[in-house]
This record gives sequence, C-alpha cells and structure tokens, in this order.
Amino acid sequence: MADMIVLILIASYCLYVIIQYYRKKKNGTQNSCNGICTGCSGCGDLKHLKEMYDADQKKSKR
Repeated sequence: MADMIVLILIASYCLYVIIQYYRKKKNGTQNSCNGICTGCSGCGDLKHLKEMYDADQKKSKR
C-alpha cells in the first residue's frame, strides 16, 4: 500500500513538472528568452540593455 502511495506521488510530481514546462513553452516567458543565452534571466529584457547603454554613454562623456 505504501509503495502505491509513493508511486502516485512521484507520478503526480512528474505530471506537474511536465504541465509547467508545457505552459511555459506555450505562453512564452515574460522576457522572451528561449534558453540559448547564458544566464537567460535577462537576455530579452530591453530595459536592462537601455540602462547599460545609458551608463556607458555617461562614462564616455566624462
């Protein structure tokens, strides 16, 4: 009986992970990152790139 409970818990978790992956793939991520770049959390965030560009421009003006 305990083996069946453990098996059901493992199967449920696997199903949960698969569903989350499917939803993420279907809806796309918020920053439109497709997993190609390293440290993907900010690769599609244009606001971050604009801030870096502005900081570089301020440094070059000095």
